[in-house]
Amino acid sequence: MHRLPSKHSIRRLRLAAILLSSGYLLCPVAACLLAQFFITDDRRMAETGIGLIVLTFVLVILQWCVATRANCPLCLTPVLATKGCAKHRQARSFLGSHRLRVALDILFRNSFRCPYCDESTTLRVRPRKRR
Repeated sequence: MHRLPSKHSIRRLRLAAILLSSGYLLCPVAACLLAQFFITDDRRMAETGIGLIVLTFVLVILQWCVATRANCPLCLTPVLATKGCAKHRQARSFLGSHRLRVALDILFRNSFRCPYCDESTTLRVRPRKRR
């Protein structure tokens, strides 16, 4: 099991995981509110739904900025950013998304398995070598 080089990398991974999972959560909520608006013609529902869509776009941009520097300690690939790299043949997904699986593992298990190199990493700082 691999460990991360610093506390900053752990914070980046957690922040990117929170932003990614909240984006996946807000999108269906906004769609339901807009559908409710079309059914009931309630203006407040429409305003809330459009506000949530704008918030989702802001979260996606923030997540993209943070996730580009949240790397796997072994292969140095950003595990929560969209990359065109080939996934490992045994990499698992959740609801069709490898990034969502990694984000949920980071939030709930305090470790993750890289979808590119399939190595397990715990969210702890590795000990420094003494000279």
